[in-house]
Amino acid sequence: MSIKLYLFKERLPLMQRALDTYTLRLKTTAENIANVNTVGYSPKYVKFEEYFQNSMNQIKIGSEVNTATTSELESLPEPKVETFEPSVSEQYFAGQSHVNIDREMATLAETQIKFRFVSKLLKRYFANLNSAITGIREM
Repeated sequence: MSIKLYLFKERLPLMQRALDTYTLRLKTTAENIANVNTVGYSPKYVKFEEYFQNSMNQIKIGSEVNTATTSELESLPEPKVETFEPSVSEQYFAGQSHVNIDREMATLAETQIKFRFVSKLLKRYFANLNSAITGIREM
């Protein structure tokens, strides 16, 4: 595997897709929180991890993990926004809007942590590239 393929064709698209997904999830969660008092509103959720895991399992079956081709990595799934229909017990808990504010706040906190983690990975990734090119290590 060439170093160019490893640096720019595998890691960056994956991190970019993760940041895009977490941004969409933050927007969707904010919309759910904003509509907590809207009667009849059904909350929306972003599904990505399930699709991603299925896609990665297909890549592993088709080839070894380290030799995945560029076309396989570019075909990673897009995040999808789906409407959530709560169970009967959760409808009673959430009220008329079907939005469980506790779940939404937990989702918001979890997504913020994941977003920060990927952002720090990208920062470290580019800092290492910069230090390899310039020979100067940044603190």
